[in-house]
Amino acid sequence: MTGPMHRGIDATAYALASILIVYAALGTLFAVTTPPWQNPDEPAHYNYIAHISTERQLPVLQVGDYDEAYLERLKAEKFPPDLSIDPVRYESHQPPLYYLLAVPVYWLSQGRLLALRIFSVVLGGGVALLIFLCARAAVPGSPHIALGAAAFAAFLPMHVALMASVNNDALAELLIAGTVLALLRWQRLEAGSGVDRGARHLLAAGILIGLGFLTKATAYTLLPVALVVVFAQSVWPGSAGRTPAGELALRLALVVGPALLLGLPWWIRNSLLYGNLDILGLSWHDAVVTGQPTAAAWIAENGWGAYWERAWTFTSKSFWGVFGWLGVFMDARVYTLVYVLSVLGAVGILFRFWAQASETDWQWPRLFAAPGTTLLLLLLATFAAYGWYNLGFIQHQGRYLFPALPAWGLLFALGWWTVLERRASLTAGGILLVGAGAHFVVAMLAGGAADRWTVLLFGTAGAGMVLYALLSGRISRYIAASGAGDQNRTPQDPSDRLRNDGDLRPILYVCLFLALAALDIAIPFLYIVPQLGS
Repeated sequence: MTGPMHRGIDATAYALASILIVYAALGTLFAVTTPPWQNPDEPAHYNYIAHISTERQLPVLQVGDYDEAYLERLKAEKFPPDLSIDPVRYESHQPPLYYLLAVPVYWLSQGRLLALRIFSVVLGGGVALLIFLCARAAVPGSPHIALGAAAFAAFLPMHVALMASVNNDALAELLIAGTVLALLRWQRLEAGSGVDRGARHLLAAGILIGLGFLTKATAYTLLPVALVVVFAQSVWPGSAGRTPAGELALRLALVVGPALLLGLPWWIRNSLLYGNLDILGLSWHDAVVTGQPTAAAWIAENGWGAYWERAWTFTSKSFWGVFGWLGVFMDARVYTLVYVLSVLGAVGILFRFWAQASETDWQWPRLFAAPGTTLLLLLLATFAAYGWYNLGFIQHQGRYLFPALPAWGLLFALGWWTVLERRASLTAGGILLVGAGAHFVVAMLAGGAADRWTVLLFGTAGAGMVLYALLSGRISRYIAASGAGDQNRTPQDPSDRLRNDGDLRPILYVCLFLALAALDIAIPFLYIVPQLGS
């Protein structure tokens, strides 16, 4: 069977396959070029796998597994062969699932680091695929948005680097995205049918949450997110009527039951091993891992102002890319460029929400049960976990926001598509131009010199957006006058309203993601190898 719809499906599948192939090449590039052990905590994760592979049992975190002075020496000397990584074992409290899955890779490769890195790259490809499916479920009828969400996750430099290292983040993100997909599909089915035929999706969500309990503490935010989603959808449904109490209890049990059953043996083991009902081993970990800067001590020494400045600067930079043991920064001009991309995405999201405001039933119960709220809850829960972690230690790392990558990918894809609409691009261009001017004026008033690259890049990007808006308007009028535009087309969603802007919009949309991929190619050769190579 052929036709426009079939060709559209084929085009989407080909585009998704292309994204995954490019991601695999980029992930392999990072895995091959990054020097051994030059990823955060990689030696400790590797030793966990090695211990299971050789000792046939799970490791136990012990006093002495974290030696701050020795670790700093390893990093300072770039992990020379004559200094063993065997004493670096401070991740032994982690849940075991990722490490157990990596054991066959360890055996088959005889413990080669590159093979274990490629194993993580494969898991990262699954993350990008599931994010595509999440976006398709959240914004149906907009395959270009789903492709953009997958491309953002696949090409975000810091995320590529993380997926190309030995750690349990890749599996945790895979399970998180899978849980979100199950919840989104259940919401769509429940809201559309009026009959609870989606028990299998809730059961799948419960199993995936339980597997998350066995993978990494960041996955624990999934349980409250899932419970709120199920409760909200059941109590405030769109058109299905209020769910009876017994059926609501069954739905919650389908989520909670498998999750608790899977997590319970691990919690009992840790409680018996580390004592004091330390079911995650985190209290024992904090006692063993001494020497890390605490938030309280850092604030006492530097003050709240410096704390918030560091939190914003380091988190934002490391979200896009700070490599090695978070000591390899990109050129300042690169960060300025990605901040420009962030501004464009933010303006696009604001326009997207504004365009939908007049068409949406803004009753809070219905809004709270909407499928997109699942992604919002995931984002809020991830921020809450990030904040909670930084109450104890100074860990302003952007990678701790990656559990919400299904939400980040959708937000950036929606934002970048919408900002290429003429009015949004005019606004974004004006904001960037004002930002360039404000930076120049503030620097002059402060008695210093404005950073010329900030002024130049913000100003150039702003002028380019304004020029694009004017040019796209001319193309649109030309197409309308020539009769080439489809005047009878009804957009499927507000972000598609100005498809008649000509061919520039999809081209520029694709170029934004290609720019990220090009940056990924350059990073190992411009920053990682020169700064971390022997």
